[in-house]
Amino acid sequence: MHQIVQQLQGGLIVSCQAGPGDVLYGPAVMADMALAAQNGGAVGIRANGTADITAIRRATRLPIIGIDKQDLRGYGIRITPTIEAARAIVEAGADLVAVDATVRGETEGRLPAAQLIRAIRETLGVPVMADIATFEEGIAAAAAGADIVATTLAGYTAYSPPQTEPDFDLLERLATTLSIPVIAEGRIATPEQARRVLELGGFAVVCGSMITKPRWITDQYVRGLRAYQHAREAVVIGVDIGGTKIATGVLDATNQISHHDRIPTQPEYGAEAVLRRMGDAVARALEQAPNAAAIGVSTGGVVDRQGVIRFATGLLPGWAGTDIRGYLSDRFKLPVGVENDGQASTLAEARLGAGRGYRAVLGVTVGTGIGGGFVVDGRITYANDLGGLEFGHVAVVRDGLPCTCGRRGCLESYVSGQALVSAYNDLSGIALESGEAVMRAAETGDPAAHAVIERLGGWLGYGLASAVNLLHPSVIVIGGGMARIGDRFFDSVRAALREQVYPPLVDVPVFPAALRNHEGVIGAGLIARDCLVSPIK
Repeated sequence: MHQIVQQLQGGLIVSCQAGPGDVLYGPAVMADMALAAQNGGAVGIRANGTADITAIRRATRLPIIGIDKQDLRGYGIRITPTIEAARAIVEAGADLVAVDATVRGETEGRLPAAQLIRAIRETLGVPVMADIATFEEGIAAAAAGADIVATTLAGYTAYSPPQTEPDFDLLERLATTLSIPVIAEGRIATPEQARRVLELGGFAVVCGSMITKPRWITDQYVRGLRAYQHAREAVVIGVDIGGTKIATGVLDATNQISHHDRIPTQPEYGAEAVLRRMGDAVARALEQAPNAAAIGVSTGGVVDRQGVIRFATGLLPGWAGTDIRGYLSDRFKLPVGVENDGQASTLAEARLGAGRGYRAVLGVTVGTGIGGGFVVDGRITYANDLGGLEFGHVAVVRDGLPCTCGRRGCLESYVSGQALVSAYNDLSGIALESGEAVMRAAETGDPAAHAVIERLGGWLGYGLASAVNLLHPSVIVIGGGMARIGDRFFDSVRAALREQVYPPLVDVPVFPAALRNHEGVIGAGLIARDCLVSPIK
């Protein structure tokens, strides 16, 4: 490895660049910027053009990665596209040369990237950094003799997927495949992201705009504040899809539901019918609120970040594969956010309900099935691209009762509206048809109803203990239809939880949901607001 390249390992390279329209434009300012970066601990500078490189070379002792951005007619901006451009920046003081090593860099009448890399190394005797956009381009650049591969152009070419964050997947693939250093560049906006680069095997980090462009930085803050203010003041539509009902609401700027509708889900007619019913319910809501700015959906099933159902149990047959966001976006031309129902309900209770004021809120909804969510500092937590805390499918009995997910012994098989009905009918010998009927029986003093309610509460507390032991929540909030049963149910939940939970966590409070069974719709509305602040790509 070249000595200059070694000096960059594990450090921050600051890209000091400004265009003609920037108030910081000019070699003197860029030299001051580079000196400030050096004094802050940077290990290298990336700079554009001979004038800036000459000034920076006088001001700092740091290694300079030189580039020459050229706007080629018919081809657009290319980075150091010729050997002549490379020679000029080396003579100006660059220690390394970065080149466009994408397939688009092979413009008419100029050397292909592989030949340019070899020519620079052989004729100028300096290391070459290959700016690439894809994994295949990185492999090709390394094979051509590049000393460094950098993810600089990932997301910035027509054929590489657009990104809002650093392309960590590309970085990791290259770092684990190549024997030469891989440097991350592009959309690195926080120290945590920079550290993540090294954790994934990156050699060093290049950061530019977030350090050297005050106008751009100011614009990001202003845009963020304006988006938040717009989202807070907007009217939004919330939709909550469950196994038995589709609830729709219009939320005003104070998150009060000004229009509410509830229709049967009728999942027996298939996913497309449910989708149409949902869309028609949204259309009715929009008739009441034609100025609505976004739509949020809370739904059963495992939902990915693009709003597609990746898995659903038998409570919503055929729901897997449904593109809820795509359908609503196409039909209503509004921003749409889609979230698992347990997560959406927990978000509502964490921000506006019984969990407000607590840092880490574990939410559980008990109705037709069981949903769960975990919200920390007012934001839903995700372990991967799939939303939802599948609390209802925590195994509590080996080879236990069959579950709608196809397995056996899940908590949902013992704690749900249907479980309540089955347990009551088995114990009493009376054939009731709904959880509401069992609740009414309990209100009349029916001992069988009291017994099964306490039994279900005990099962829920038993299952909650495992979640508490793993997640360490500040509070537990229980919502859904079953939460309306009252103190007898909650007392049995708390007793079983205290008996089973790890001793230091025994005092975690358990509250009923405060949003009066509207937490699903309100949570969906909050999801709609969030997608106005951070649009889903």
